[in-house]
Amino acid sequence: MPKAITNVYKILMGVAVAAATATTVFAQASYPSRPVRLIVSQAPGGSSDTIARMWAEHAGKAIGATIVVENKPGAGGLIAAQNALNAPADGYTLLLGSVSLMVLNQFTYKPLPYNPEKDFVGVTMLTTVPFVLSANPATGIKTLKDLTEKAKAAPGKLNFASAGLGNSTHLAVELVSNALGISMTHIPYKGEADGILATIGGQNRGDGTGVWHRPAPHQEPQAHPLAVLSPQRTPELPDVPTLGELGVKGFDNMGWSAVVARAGTPADIVEKLNKATTAFHQSPDVQAKLKSMGVIPMSGPSALVMETAARDAKAWGPTLGALNLSAK
Repeated sequence: MPKAITNVYKILMGVAVAAATATTVFAQASYPSRPVRLIVSQAPGGSSDTIARMWAEHAGKAIGATIVVENKPGAGGLIAAQNALNAPADGYTLLLGSVSLMVLNQFTYKPLPYNPEKDFVGVTMLTTVPFVLSANPATGIKTLKDLTEKAKAAPGKLNFASAGLGNSTHLAVELVSNALGISMTHIPYKGEADGILATIGGQNRGDGTGVWHRPAPHQEPQAHPLAVLSPQRTPELPDVPTLGELGVKGFDNMGWSAVVARAGTPADIVEKLNKATTAFHQSPDVQAKLKSMGVIPMSGPSALVMETAARDAKAWGPTLGALNLSAK
């Protein structure tokens, strides 16, 4: 190729690259220019859905756009995760991440159709929540000792509800059961609300023990709390001991929520969404609602999401691997 033509080619290529770069920069600077989707892996009505909608409202106002919540329940969150990964990495499709999606699924879905560490980037932490092991009063179970004795007397006869296969509400019970040396039958539902209602109503084959996010005060008479899965007792349930106090060690807060995006999402968009979360955490209405739900606000830089996921995977991975559980 003659030198003159080569020089013209280089100039044209340089203009094309500059134009593409300018277009990308402009697109990021004008973000958001249309509604943003937040995909939630739980059905409407549960605490995850409630938290997602509160964040969408406050963060949406902060960035000057509508954030629309789309519920994609089922398959332990795999449907929601795939929906998020099918969209461009442009910040217009986000996913409500959780300990289930970002940590636990890799130990129960084999092979997992997504890689939590490589396919997603953390946007912002939202909340953390202690779990409570609770029993339907109809079972006659009032203490952890009662649960252990009844389950050992009839292995597999006592049932427990969860928000879905492989969900943290499922695996938390499996881990506790393993520590107690008991066996119970798992009955999955499509969301937290369905699982709680089924347990309270005794619909999960009569006997029911469930692990879920700490019930609000008006729900307490309908579910007998046995133990808290957290380092300390919770202020709203001061008489309920922790598992550690009852001799079952190694259980920390197993529930948290966060917003994640597809890997490759521009860093400045991630940062903009992270800063917008301040409006969510500082809202008195949000703080009051979270307190009534037994949920604790959790803030921090975007990197904290993946750091938390990595920490939990390291802590619980060996135990879950030894249990050889499968959500398929």
